[in-house]
Amino acid sequence: MVRKVAAAQLEPDVKIGAYLRTTSWNLAVDTLRAQKRTDLTDDTALVAAPNPQSEDIDPLKELVRPAIEAMPLSRRRTIVQLQSQGLDDAQISAALGIAPDRIHKDRYAAVSELRNELGKFIRDGHRKKTQRAKKDR
Repeated sequence: MVRKVAAAQLEPDVKIGAYLRTTSWNLAVDTLRAQKRTDLTDDTALVAAPNPQSEDIDPLKELVRPAIEAMPLSRRRTIVQLQSQGLDDAQISAALGIAPDRIHKDRYAAVSELRNELGKFIRDGHRKKTQRAKKDR
């Protein structure tokens, strides 16, 4: 500010008081923003590093495949085993010689069964809201 006044870079109608107030306000805001950025970067050291063991867990390998193996031997089990290996409906249908609509129905029943078995591993926010009553057979 002093340099601008001394160099006569300010217009003659500039109100010095308002100019000083605005300039000091802007400098204070810039200083606070810079301090906030510094505070945010300093806080990153406080964030817990992810557990390296948790990254090594493969849910398909650790949870789903053992649950599939625990299912009784059936077409449902075979279908979900093949699906867990990456086969699509057409490939499963060709491999088992079953119509695709039957594959879909059996897989749906198998997934329901697996969901019941794996329910304790599903986070609360991802569980289905309603539980169906088991039918008496």
